[in-house]
Amino acid sequence: MPEGNKKTAEELFVAPAARAGSLKELWSLYIVPELQLILKGALTLIGKFITSPREVFSPGMVDVNYLCYIIVLTVSGLAVHYSASYRSFKQVIYAVGGLVLMLLVSQFRIKAYKLISCTIMGIATAFLFIVFAAPEINGTNRWFFGKLFQPSEFGKVALIMFFAYLIEKYKDRRTEEKTFFSFFMITLVYAALILAEKHLSGAILFFCIGYAMMWYGGLNKRFFAVATCIIIIGVLFAVWKPEIFSFILKDYQIDRVVIWKKILFNGEITAKEKLNNARQVLQSLYGIGSGGLFGVGFGKSGQKVSNLSEKANDFIFAVIGEEFGFIGSMVMIAAFAALVIRGFRIAFRSNSYYGALLVLGISTQIALQVIINIAVTTSILPNTGISLPFFSEGGSSMIFTMISMGLVLGVSKDSEKKVKKNNKKSGS
Repeated sequence: MPEGNKKTAEELFVAPAARAGSLKELWSLYIVPELQLILKGALTLIGKFITSPREVFSPGMVDVNYLCYIIVLTVSGLAVHYSASYRSFKQVIYAVGGLVLMLLVSQFRIKAYKLISCTIMGIATAFLFIVFAAPEINGTNRWFFGKLFQPSEFGKVALIMFFAYLIEKYKDRRTEEKTFFSFFMITLVYAALILAEKHLSGAILFFCIGYAMMWYGGLNKRFFAVATCIIIIGVLFAVWKPEIFSFILKDYQIDRVVIWKKILFNGEITAKEKLNNARQVLQSLYGIGSGGLFGVGFGKSGQKVSNLSEKANDFIFAVIGEEFGFIGSMVMIAAFAALVIRGFRIAFRSNSYYGALLVLGISTQIALQVIINIAVTTSILPNTGISLPFFSEGGSSMIFTMISMGLVLGVSKDSEKKVKKNNKKSGS
């Protein structure tokens, strides 16, 4: 091959990172290498587990405080779920199975999580596409096998693992404009996939998780400022004139925004709205309000009997507010806050950049879900349908929440070693 042609080939295929540009280059720079690692990561992990298990499997002491918060929230969640639905057998099975998976996942090294990040994302992506071929349930394509498996729950964990891996891999180029654009487009694509499942709240959550991961990764701050301003303007327009976004929002979603504004600004709600789109939110507010300071008592909620159709799922906080009152609700919120704060502490103590990003992402996901769920049930935000971790009904939600907790506990072993090492140094 002539020298000139060789140089051209090198420019096109070997060093695309040196050239700013097209979507094709961004695809070849960021996406193709990760697709090639989907199979390689799993095979490498299996090979190491067989030949040298200590490289990927490391039993050790996890963060005890974090583990205690998980147990308290799980037990509390099961108790409240039983009160709301009187049918907690399946939920107990999901919780026990999730705890077993959590403990198993927690015993792997951070290196093992990193090895299969691309593989996990590849599998989750496949499920997010395949779910469109599954039968519709309640007019949406969100589940397999009835309501047994929801790919979007798997996808949240996968996205966090994948972004933590990518951000660490490209940390030397994280302030470049095309790096920001690539991560932003990945976030948008996955949010659009969830939106196509007719799951607006899931799409919003996916976008927020991806956006938070980009922030934690230190991507271009100037682009962040511009993108954030555009997003805020878009949200304000969606609140002011939701019909403008009719190409994205369904009629019932637009109605929910309209009703939310009426509730928030003391507008007049029609009798028809009270029986339809406003019913859940109004009954939730009635339940929380009737709980007062200390609540009506465990199992004594009146709203759950016939007024709250989503009493064991998206609106389970209304049952908490009615039965345990303001004090009980604040105790639950404090438990979640302790879990999230402890998670951030584990992240800041970690020796692993990937591990720190992983825990920050998971802690942010939990915080976002709690904030949005409570904000919806108290009508601070429009009705979007986000589950409350540990409390809301659902096998996928419980299982993948527990798996994500296992990842945090796995990273916490590294944090504990760092603390012990520092203590020994200070002691000497």
